[in-house]
Amino acid sequence: MQRIGLAGFGFIGKTHLEAYRKIKDAEVTAICTSTAVGLEVFEGTVLADYDALLEQEDIDVIDICVPTFLHEQYVIKAARAKKHIICEKPLALTTEAVERIMEVVREEGVQLFVGHVLRFWPEYRLIKEYAESDKLADVEFIHAQRLGTLPTWSDWFQYPEKSGGALFDLHIHDIDFVYHLLGEVESVYAAGKQNKYGAWNQVMTTLTFKSGAKAFVEASHRMPSSFPFTAAIRVQSQQEVMDYKLIAGENMERISNRQFVYYADNVCTSLQVEEEEAFQTELSYFIDCLENNKENLVIPLDDVLYVIGLMQEIEKSLITGSEIKVL
Repeated sequence: MQRIGLAGFGFIGKTHLEAYRKIKDAEVTAICTSTAVGLEVFEGTVLADYDALLEQEDIDVIDICVPTFLHEQYVIKAARAKKHIICEKPLALTTEAVERIMEVVREEGVQLFVGHVLRFWPEYRLIKEYAESDKLADVEFIHAQRLGTLPTWSDWFQYPEKSGGALFDLHIHDIDFVYHLLGEVESVYAAGKQNKYGAWNQVMTTLTFKSGAKAFVEASHRMPSSFPFTAAIRVQSQQEVMDYKLIAGENMERISNRQFVYYADNVCTSLQVEEEEAFQTELSYFIDCLENNKENLVIPLDDVLYVIGLMQEIEKSLITGSEIKVL
């Protein structure tokens, strides 16, 4: 049994708590938060001080769901306290910060897992499975979208130094997945818009992969409030196409439309994927790695570092307006 100390109880913290309640080898025993809203039925310890959370001897894992700009100090403190760590994406906003974190984690001999949840999303997992088979072999093109309004549950998302804007908060989901699918990138070119604070809140990126494939990825935090959250991906090989689209409410609630279709030759097949909670699948995997001393093969830290490096190259392209070669 892995005993969890949850740091942060905003939207993602609440999502993680609900997921842990369905995982047999995990129990949230303490929560660190500045607000008690939503904790009425929680029977564990509630703390306002993060250092006090780390001092709890009955905690094995710290799950970090605080704003992005706090991730580095929270992860390093947890590692120094000899706790295993689960941290929401993005781990940090620069490769330098990721490298500092990885060094401390190695020094302290603890495990760190980073929540790139699309790698566990059932439809995206099926895309990965098809792309590794003859059903969608040799992918040539990907079009991906993730469009929504600025999150309303906290104001830190609009500041680039705190969240990285839609670039690091939203765009990173699809950038991580297309890298997961197609491997190393040769070059990136991006265009976008910034909000009044300088955060990139609309981004369109073209990625050229070393395989020769291309991905066209769009993300937005600037859609009008009447626009539903929309996530879509179309993956195309020479003969086949997989096309997935989801339309939902602001926080993925009230899914109003979900389509997943596979096209091959003269056949059009509607794909039925068994419904599952991706965050629960993700956290179950992390807990299983700890319980059974398994290597994390789905989101290795080297991938986390590479993707943050990609995000920085995309940001450089946004600033310069030029294509950037990825070293």
